[in-house]
Amino acid sequence: PEIALTTQLIQRLSAYFGDQIGVYHSKFNQNERVEIWNHVLNDDPNRFRIILGARSSIFLPFSNLGLIIVDEEHESSFKQYDPSPRYNARDCAIVLSKIHKANIVLGSATPSIESYHNAKSGKYRLVSLTDRFGANLLPEILIADVRKERKQKSMQSHFTNFLMENMREHLNQGEQIILFQNRRGYTPMWMCEVCNWTPKCVRCDVSLTYHKHSNSLKCHYCGYTTPPVGSCKACGSNRINMIGFGTEKIEDDLSLLFPDKVIKRLDLDTTRSKHAYANILDDFDNGRIDILIGTQMVTKGLDFDNVNLVGILDADMLLNRADFRAFERSFQLMTQVAGRSGRRDKRGKVIVQTGDPDHWVVEKVTQHDFVGFYDSEIIERKNYFYPPYFKVIDITLKHRDENELNRAAAELANKLRETFKERVLGPEFPTVKKIYNQYLKVVKLKIERDANDKKVKERIAFIMDEFFSAPNNKSIRSIIDV
Repeated sequence: PEIALTTQLIQRLSAYFGDQIGVYHSKFNQNERVEIWNHVLNDDPNRFRIILGARSSIFLPFSNLGLIIVDEEHESSFKQYDPSPRYNARDCAIVLSKIHKANIVLGSATPSIESYHNAKSGKYRLVSLTDRFGANLLPEILIADVRKERKQKSMQSHFTNFLMENMREHLNQGEQIILFQNRRGYTPMWMCEVCNWTPKCVRCDVSLTYHKHSNSLKCHYCGYTTPPVGSCKACGSNRINMIGFGTEKIEDDLSLLFPDKVIKRLDLDTTRSKHAYANILDDFDNGRIDILIGTQMVTKGLDFDNVNLVGILDADMLLNRADFRAFERSFQLMTQVAGRSGRRDKRGKVIVQTGDPDHWVVEKVTQHDFVGFYDSEIIERKNYFYPPYFKVIDITLKHRDENELNRAAAELANKLRETFKERVLGPEFPTVKKIYNQYLKVVKLKIERDANDKKVKERIAFIMDEFFSAPNNKSIRSIIDV
């Protein structure tokens, strides 16, 4: 799922298979990709018998496919949201294996709820590996209570005293540390102390994130950039506070706390160039970096000998997202990043900073209890009609004029209700209601798992055609995402 992983995998596989490995992902230029495409098309018996690729490699012209391995099958980056085609590469891989009568293996330490449900219900075969490689113990996961430490005023910047003490201890022993914070930039929000005004993007309905490196405020949706503001646009006061923290701020704070250590970050901003990933991971692997700070790029299957401490800096931000998969994603991300610790002779340690230490998901993470997590979550999914029991289809409508959009969305929802009755939810504005000068509204459909897909599809297509045949709906844009 992640280009960052290919560097480690290529080294290991090439050592064994040599020239038979072909690599295919979006960091390569057109010519390099065409070369692999042609080799696969000609089914060359001596080259590229194994293709290692990110999600787009599913569309290569295979003719003689024997085995597909989907690693980290739960990963949300296998799903393409924008632009079309909106596909999930894991599900496409299953269809591809049927076409070629090939075997397929889905691998994950934290399977997605849907895949595990399929394995439990006999649709897939389940193979459980209950021991770690080399009989290593699973890392010990400890909780740092942010609320308590704030009351005691023992926090140092965004780090609890508990995490700092452990970091000092591990660095003194010459070990490396990974810190995980799923937000890039310096601080996610600026706010006026007097009137609570925040600088927003001119094209989207989101607040701008401050990036210290470029000294600018950026929109992470459309890329709009503006110089930092000196005073509040609403009341004129110059008392503007920075709220929250991203990977860049952590890097900055740590360089003051550990001035003699080498600190690097791995996020979208530091890996823009083609070989940046490989260089940072190579430096870390060879001990030239002491502390690596990263977004979810650091959570995936990386394997480093000398990492025995992992810090998760803000678990609450993961848990409080407005998404029915928020708990599943949080459990997976925390468990996966925990798995980077103590992969050799020593038992690793993981410290989770949270303001809600009694949260049931956090408890399941500390106990390494995937099955317990699955059992609780699957009941919720059944009670509230979500996958794997129901299919969710989002129909998003876009328009520059909010009133026009409201009218059209209500009209479409009513048309759908005539057929699908109470299975239609909305229309509602999403969390970010305007992107790139276009307002968005979402109509959700929840369809039973055993409904006839073909009929549902035909019915939705018919209703959409009817909706767009009305002259006043011609200017509305629609996105259908299953």
